[in-house]
Amino acid sequence: MKKVSVSNVTFGDKDTPLIAGPCVVETYKLAIDVAKQLVKIGENTNTPIVYKSSFDKANRSSNSSYRGPGIEKGLEALTRVKDETGLPILTDVHEVHHVNEVAEVADILQIPAFLCRQTDLIKAAAQTGKIVNVKKGQFLSPWEIENVIVKITEEGNDNILITERGTQFGYQNLVVDMRSIPIMQQFGFPIIFDATHSNQLPGGQGKTTGGMRDMVPYLAKAAVAVGCNGLFFETHPNPERAKSDASTQWPLDELEEVISTLKMKPAPIKSSGESTYTKKLQKEFDSFKVVDFKEMKQSTKQSEDDDSFVSTAKKLMEERGLTESYGVVTDEDLKNLEDKESDVVLCKDYLDSLNPVEVDLSLVTIFSSAKRLIFLQLEPARRPMDWWMQKFQFLRERHDQKELDIFVVFTEEPHKLRMVTLPQNYYKKVEERKKQEQQKKVPLIRWNENKPKPRI
Repeated sequence: MKKVSVSNVTFGDKDTPLIAGPCVVETYKLAIDVAKQLVKIGENTNTPIVYKSSFDKANRSSNSSYRGPGIEKGLEALTRVKDETGLPILTDVHEVHHVNEVAEVADILQIPAFLCRQTDLIKAAAQTGKIVNVKKGQFLSPWEIENVIVKITEEGNDNILITERGTQFGYQNLVVDMRSIPIMQQFGFPIIFDATHSNQLPGGQGKTTGGMRDMVPYLAKAAVAVGCNGLFFETHPNPERAKSDASTQWPLDELEEVISTLKMKPAPIKSSGESTYTKKLQKEFDSFKVVDFKEMKQSTKQSEDDDSFVSTAKKLMEERGLTESYGVVTDEDLKNLEDKESDVVLCKDYLDSLNPVEVDLSLVTIFSSAKRLIFLQLEPARRPMDWWMQKFQFLRERHDQKELDIFVVFTEEPHKLRMVTLPQNYYKKVEERKKQEQQKKVPLIRWNENKPKPRI
């Protein structure tokens, strides 16, 4: 599992850190008082702590509910907490144009649950290089969080936390499926459990959200037992008078007792064999044909970088009796390829510089234009190798001409040439599907003479 660290707090290691603080910034004094008390709780329980509070709650149930002091005063209060206590800061971002300003203060940028599928917001947060904590939406299954993770990693950021906060269960109720914690851990990033929001009754009081505060310790203990990598508690000195989430915030003076009883040590994650996400990915990745061509390695690094791609391309062409090729290195090359066909399309380093949408469009052009051979070289630092290979496999099945050969080499493993092939029995299944479609008969529809015909 990836270890995600900020200051003296590490998620995904032997400790179970705590993210805690008032739901929303109310006053400077409240923010500082709570932060100082959290420092003492951390010292007394030997628990690493991150301070959490929002400068704006943009998803309140009612327009009359308190949202916060706004970005300017809110960030000023959070800066003061950070300077006076040394605690790392986590806060929400709701708008793309707020991200960079918030990143100057916050150590962890949090994507609210209702916004966990907002691609532009997620990518903007990822591009700051800060830790991104995504609250899993109440409407998502644990498996769907993979799509969110991919959006962040595609921006070159793997400092990711995912927070479980319950799943919508009918009207105005949440339930927590504790299986989601180990399921999401299989994606390779720390999973936090939000003990307070998971006990909400959304909109349960009409214009405000209700909750079951007395259930908070029970769910927290269950999450620790399952093996979560951190806990999230909203806490307040006087929850009943809190300006946000008054029904679920945990009393600050009772927080130390709860934390002490949790035995904050994550349970070991046991592999369930081939069914786990990582095993499944590795199995898929290993299924691609690999040709080891170490004998083609040149004696110097410069010749390896400069000539290996070219010499391999020549060898692949010679084996097929091909002499002419088309190289894609720039946007102009790709544009010119749109209107022509070529026996061989070679592409080195170009695709690495593109965003995901541009990658898809470029690959469609390359796969549509090549008649006999495609040879690609990629740098997998930004996007993992299995991400590329699954994309190639997807396109290979849609451009299923038998005579087309597709090869990929990654700079991390320069002596392994991967061939993208169609699945076993692919053409047999295609023929069977065609036969089934031909056998389908369209029923002849006759007008029932016993019923009156419609007037025209």
